Amino acid sequence: MSLALEKPSFWLMIMGASASSMMGYGVFFWLPSFFSRSFQLGLVETGWLFGGVLFIAGSLGIFLGGVMGDLMGKSKRSAFATVPAIAFLLSAPLYWAGIMAPSPMMAVIILFIPTALGLAWLGPVLSAFQHLMPPHMRTSASSVFLLINNLLGIGGGVYVLGRVSTVLEPTFGDGSLRISIVIGASLYLVAAFFMFWASRYLAKDWEADGESAPAPKSEASSEAEPS
Repeated sequence: MSLALEKPSFWLMIMGASASSMMGYGVFFWLPSFFSRSFQLGLVETGWLFGGVLFIAGSLGIFLGGVMGDLMGKSKRSAFATVPAIAFLLSAPLYWAGIMAPSPMMAVIILFIPTALGLAWLGPVLSAFQHLMPPHMRTSASSVFLLINNLLGIGGGVYVLGRVSTVLEPTFGDGSLRISIVIGASLYLVAAFFMFWASRYLAKDWEADGESAPAPKSEASSEAEPS
């Protein structure tokens, strides 16, 4: 992985994706509790509302993010980072608006958009990772990304949002989870920062299509030349 250490875009995109995953995993885990506490919805109602938003909006976001990355990335390699960065910038204020909405239906309608935008990074970023390393290193690079992203996302996001809610509970009561998610949405701004930073290096770090390690000499080539 020595080659990966020499490519700042690789690590910057990992940090950006991990920051977004901390919010993503955290909010997906805690939103059902948020709807229950803030709007007194039952488990079935919450499941239908949140499940529908996550499935439809998430699918659209992943698909459209990939399409935009491919279209814009043909002319500028940096688009594989700027597309997610712009999506993250839009996600944060929309999450704030959705979480602070006065009714569950309004919250669902508003949250549909940032849920899609918050997952739009998957296609462009995963595609970029496959082009930042030569073919023989791509599996290792993907493993490093998944390890860091899941450790910070699953391991950190769920715990941090829950912990912040617990700390704020004496002050805000049942509204502490709402405030915790609002604070957590700021992680999308951190993710955008890292993605914009990575976009400066993508063109330089990009591996040429079809590049591969040189083939070893055949036994025949090592034989002495015929007289």
